Amino acid sequence: MVHAWGANRVWMAGSSTGRERMAEQGRTQERGRQARRKVVEAALAVIAERPVAEIQVQQIADRAGMSPARVLYYFQSRDQILAETFRWSERLLAERRGRELGATGDPKARLDRFIRLYLPIDRHDVSWKLWLEAWLRSVTNDEMSRTADEIDNAWKRDLTAIIDDGVASGIFRSVAVEAFLASFNALLDGLAVHVLIGRIGQAEAVRTAEEHALAELESS
Repeated sequence: MVHAWGANRVWMAGSSTGRERMAEQGRTQERGRQARRKVVEAALAVIAERPVAEIQVQQIADRAGMSPARVLYYFQSRDQILAETFRWSERLLAERRGRELGATGDPKARLDRFIRLYLPIDRHDVSWKLWLEAWLRSVTNDEMSRTADEIDNAWKRDLTAIIDDGVASGIFRSVAVEAFLASFNALLDGLAVHVLIGRIGQAEAVRTAEEHALAELESS
């Protein structure tokens, strides 16, 4: 009985140590998540202020209140920071898009909201600065290429749903969706570039996009 009681004490001590170890691992993981988010938020702030091509890890580290070495402990490279910042920014926008597109059942109103969310607000739009960087790097950077494809496909799915609902309700005529997506996406991207370089404002870009879309989609 003495031996069994002693063995039980050893087991209980080991179990307690295991729980403490797991709790400490959980705290370490949470600190890591918080540090990574701090770096991403710092990157967004820096991107809003200057061209992406000019941004260095040191600038992001300074804004985050960290050393460059600590930043690179959580992210292996500047490109990885940009890719994660791109994903995080677009994830927030996707959540907003889901809420706003779901707030109305009117296909025309949803199309208008989609276009306004897609196009940059102005030449300092952080999401679009990251998009341009993703396009430039997608040829040689597999991570950026995959990220850009995933995000682009999500936008296309939402637009397809708007078109399908409009056709089902008789507001839009039936169109070859894939062909429309390709041409309309190219138009939106071209308008976005013009907003980013300051040739037109977002309002004009939205008006042009809506006129084109409705000319293609509205039932006569």
